[in-house]
Amino acid sequence: MRFHQEGMTTSGSGNELDRVVIVDGYVDEPTCLGVPPYISPYPRYLAGAIWTESPGTEVVYQTIDQVRLLRNPQDNWASADMILLIAGMIVPGKYIGGTPISVKEAKRFFSDERIADHPKLLVGPWARFGCGLEGGRLALSSDVLSPPFDYIVSGDSEVVLADIMKAGYDLSTVDLSKVRETPDGIQEYSIRGADVILQHPGYTKGHLICEIETYRGCPRYITGGCSFCTEPLYGHPAQRAASDVAREVEALYEKGVRAFRIGNQADLFTYGSEGIGDDEFPKPNPAAIGELFTKIRSVAPELEVLHIDNVNPGTLAHHPEESREIAKTIIRHHTPGDVAAFGVESLDPEVVRRNNLKADEDQVMNAVRLLNEVGSRRPLWGLPHLLPGINLLYGLLGESKKTLEYNELFLERLLEENLIVRRINIRQVIGFDGTRLRGEKRRGVKRHQFVKHKNRVRETIDLEMIKRVAPYGTVIRFAFLEQQRGKSNLYRPLGTYPLLCQMPNGQSTQAKVDVFVVDHGPRSLTVLPHPFKVRGSSISQWQAVPGIGARRAARIKAADSIQSSERLSTLLETELPEWLSRNLNFDKPETE
Repeated sequence: MRFHQEGMTTSGSGNELDRVVIVDGYVDEPTCLGVPPYISPYPRYLAGAIWTESPGTEVVYQTIDQVRLLRNPQDNWASADMILLIAGMIVPGKYIGGTPISVKEAKRFFSDERIADHPKLLVGPWARFGCGLEGGRLALSSDVLSPPFDYIVSGDSEVVLADIMKAGYDLSTVDLSKVRETPDGIQEYSIRGADVILQHPGYTKGHLICEIETYRGCPRYITGGCSFCTEPLYGHPAQRAASDVAREVEALYEKGVRAFRIGNQADLFTYGSEGIGDDEFPKPNPAAIGELFTKIRSVAPELEVLHIDNVNPGTLAHHPEESREIAKTIIRHHTPGDVAAFGVESLDPEVVRRNNLKADEDQVMNAVRLLNEVGSRRPLWGLPHLLPGINLLYGLLGESKKTLEYNELFLERLLEENLIVRRINIRQVIGFDGTRLRGEKRRGVKRHQFVKHKNRVRETIDLEMIKRVAPYGTVIRFAFLEQQRGKSNLYRPLGTYPLLCQMPNGQSTQAKVDVFVVDHGPRSLTVLPHPFKVRGSSISQWQAVPGIGARRAARIKAADSIQSSERLSTLLETELPEWLSRNLNFDKPETE
């Protein structure tokens, strides 16, 4: 199928390419996620740049997971005039929806002799900052991929690609390090590039969430930012106009997208701030964020997911009243189950000082309290509106065994104060060129100490937190089937840090279903379909309910007709908990 934009006037030289292949190897940056079900702005901007300058060009977009399934993907690439790989794991993570490309794979796929004479461009975070491999290791220079890549685009890929088109496909005359001159330089690309989502494997399933950029760069770049972070390397934050963001959302919405995350910025609460770039903790502007969300809602009135991502806990600590107003504004416009990711990194005062982190322990605690106060309320039987998430990072300057103790004591304080955080990320840092962390010696904790610490948090903190986030009977809307594992299916809703839901085989194998919570694990939930049809249910699903073992499950299955909660209670010889009764359905199965 040809994806092009016919009937548009080219602003370039008139020299059009017939075919360009874009392979999405996925990105995970401090401010941007592009691992399925997410699609990052990179492929959308790139396709938009191509179609702006060369409307008749066919753009073939493939994810790396699609490429892995092909016996000979190079057969398809051989007819292209240019091949681009988007890649860049900057923040280490574990993924369910997809697996980012590795350096080994990049060499193997793009070294094939069938595409030896084709111009191949590496774009994205790997090209700009180096190749991150995994947490706890230094990044490799992007030169490790030259060859097989002929050009390493260290600048803004969409800007460079537009120049390539304007230059009549003469790459020798193009500055590969060129960056945007103004934030609105991407506007036309962001709109024209919306068509590329039609080729994403999640599009036809409705299982796709678009990452939306509001600004780039970190407000704290004036002090150097955190020692490990690449975001300050972008320089002075460049903010997009709310109307521009809304027009991009509108273009995607018109293509059928119903899930968006306003996550592609260092701190959403500082969007629209007049002091951004001049003050380390600029005063938030609630009116600007109100305008942004109002405009998004006006162009996407029937969206199913509208979430956020990064929020600096230091902003909430320094400006509590403005931050409280912003949280209320977001809740008026977003969808529940939202998470504000706090880049805490460490609660050890020495680590905070040496790495120029965002906030100390008391400031983080105040930020968590504030967001709990405003965001922990929930729709009836639903997930809380807006909770903080905690990111902890290991391998930083000044780290010692005491660091683990500081972090664990802080998490225990959260439990003692009956506060809720949606999730606790525990990761090891990747060292990138250009960051202060890369140039200084570090000792850090031993590997076995880190693993024991991580396990303690999972066993003592996470289980209690997930029970607070999603108590028994909580209904989770629009959960998508991610994987089938043995005797259970794995579901997740679209959104920021979606809860992993395990459903025993039986009733409902739909790709998209509402579910309710029947049990908890440290990092996942056990769920059943909502509503749960008593007649026609499987024994394994009934056994998932606490207190109903194999014998009681078999008794339910053998019963001819159960038409009420009272009858079911009598059969089980125990009173049903209220949360279970309200999720049951006693109608006949449709197959009867």
